[in-house]
Amino acid sequence: MRRLIVLGTLLVALALAAWPAGADPLNPANPLQDGRPWQWSAITTRANPELLNHRAETDPARKAQLARIALTPRVRWFANCGSCNVDRVRQSVASYVADARRNHPDGVAQLAIFGLWPDGEVVNGRRPAMSWSMTRYQAWIRQIALGIGDARAIIVLEPDLAISANHGADGRTMPDPSPGTRMRMAAWAARYLATTLRNETLYLDAGSADWLYVDEAVRLLRASGVQYARGFALGATHYDSVAANVAFAAKVSQALGRVGISGKRAIIDTADNGTPFTWAQWNARWGDRFRSTGNEYYQFDNTPTCGSPTEQVCQTIGHRPSRTPLDAEAAKLGLGTDHPTLRRQARVYVDGYLWFGRGWRWMQQGGNDSRSPGRMVRMAAYTRFR
Repeated sequence: MRRLIVLGTLLVALALAAWPAGADPLNPANPLQDGRPWQWSAITTRANPELLNHRAETDPARKAQLARIALTPRVRWFANCGSCNVDRVRQSVASYVADARRNHPDGVAQLAIFGLWPDGEVVNGRRPAMSWSMTRYQAWIRQIALGIGDARAIIVLEPDLAISANHGADGRTMPDPSPGTRMRMAAWAARYLATTLRNETLYLDAGSADWLYVDEAVRLLRASGVQYARGFALGATHYDSVAANVAFAAKVSQALGRVGISGKRAIIDTADNGTPFTWAQWNARWGDRFRSTGNEYYQFDNTPTCGSPTEQVCQTIGHRPSRTPLDAEAAKLGLGTDHPTLRRQARVYVDGYLWFGRGWRWMQQGGNDSRSPGRMVRMAAYTRFR
C-alpha cells in the first residue's frame, strides 16, 4: 500500500512538473493560451513614447536597451480627464486596435481602461471626489467598446481601483471620498463590456499582495463586478514579487469562491518588478528621503531605477509577457521546482504575465518626459530576465 502511495505521489509530481504543449490541465480554459499573436505597438505618436525614444536614439548600446521595452507587447492605457472629449476615445481605441492587428486579423489588443480618476488621484493633497456623472462615464465606456468592436482584446479594467478600498494609513490620511460611486461605475463597465464585446477577456484591478488584505480585495471585487470578468489583475502600480502575488491570487480566488463567485483567475504585471520590493521596503529605504525633500524622484510611483545587478529596492523590467506562469525563468520568479505549492497555485490561479505597469515613465504617467529614456535604459540594463 505504501508503495502505491509513493507511486501515486510521484505521478502527481510529474504531472505538475510538465504538461503537453497547449492548455494546462490545471487551467484548461486559460484564454491567454488561444495562440493568437501579441504584437508590440507600432504607433508613432505621443501615446507611444517608448517607440519614439527607441527610434530617436542613435547610440547602438542605448538603442538596444530601449528596444527591450519598446519592442515588447504591452498594455496601452486609455484614460479620461476633466477636459477629455468623450467622442474622441472611440477613434483612438480603434486606431490602436488596428495597430495591434496589423498583418494579423486575429491579433490581440491589450488595453487598460482608467476612467475613475478624471481629475487625478491626488489634488491639493487630497483624493478628489468623482467628478464625472455615471451618464458621462457610461458614454465613455460605450465609445471604447465601439472602438474595440469584434477584435480579440485583453482588458485591465480600472488600474488603481484598489484605492477605493481605503486601506491602511493611506486610506486614513487620504481616503477616497467616493468609493461606492467608483465601484458602482466599475461594476457597470464590467457588465457592459462583458455582455457587449464578443472577444474580450476582462480583469479587474485588485491591487497587489503588499497592498490589500484578502477580505478587502474580495469586498472590492464583489462590489466592482468581478462576477462579469475572467478575474482580476495584480501589481499594476506596485512592484511586489510574482511569487507573493501568486500566493495572493490563490487566496483571493478561493475567498471569492466561498462567497459564490468561483473560478476567477489572475494576471500579474511584470513590467517593472524585475527586482521586486514591497511598499514597506520602499518606505524603509526611500520614504524618509522623499518626505524630507519632497523630491518626486524618490516617490513610490517613481522609485529610482537600479544602478547595478545586485542593488535592491529599485526598479528593473521583469519577466517578459507570457501566456503561461511557468517557463524556463520560473526560478527567477521564486517559482522553481523547490516551491511545489507555489508552482501549483500559479498553474491553477494565474493565466499569465502581462506588462500593464509603466515604471519607466516619470510617475508612471502618460506621454513622454525627458527623463524617461534614461529610466528605460537603466531598467533594461540591469534586469535579470531575458
